[in-house]
Amino acid sequence: MNYPIKILPNSNYKLITCDVSNCYLIRFTHSNKIEDIFDEELMQVRQISICDPSGNMNDLSTSLLGVFETSFVQIELSQSGKEKYNSQCDPDISVEVPIFKKDFTINESRGFWVVLIGDINEKTIDYTKGGIDTKFKATCFIEHTPMKWNYWHFSIRWRTEEGFWHTLNDNQKKKMSKRLAHEARANIAKFAKIEEPNYTQLNHPDYCKL
Repeated sequence: MNYPIKILPNSNYKLITCDVSNCYLIRFTHSNKIEDIFDEELMQVRQISICDPSGNMNDLSTSLLGVFETSFVQIELSQSGKEKYNSQCDPDISVEVPIFKKDFTINESRGFWVVLIGDINEKTIDYTKGGIDTKFKATCFIEHTPMKWNYWHFSIRWRTEEGFWHTLNDNQKKKMSKRLAHEARANIAKFAKIEEPNYTQLNHPDYCKL
């Protein structure tokens, strides 16, 4: 299989800073079986499908639907592919096209969930930490974080009273991670969908220099 070069960084690309509230993020799930992804009793995506392990919620990797298609969630980097491509980069760098079976494979057992950015971006949740009853607040922020394998990579991050969750030291993270991870997953699960939505691509001026 040829790698979809349209999702790679490009010399004409820039960082996406426009309003993307009406756009969707997509993330892969480890199973493509509906019963594994969706809780029929709660009528929402299972929290374990949002992120597993939950500790990764502090900087959750997703992609912006549009040029990035739903089928691309099945792209799985090999170990050597991760070493070469799985790092954040400038949007306009040049990278070698990943090679099938060397740098990546297709994992057909993956499914996906999607979420409308406007439903979660800059929304605040309450959480507790360290056995203290006091409620603290964390605010969700969606950031464009291009990767060498995927220009359309976006991160779901959380700002706490101590700073952005993913930038805190281990001791700070330990105090808040269990409860905050639960609340963060629960919040996204409320809005996530497992059907492919109607979506459009960004206009070229939103991501192209020229």
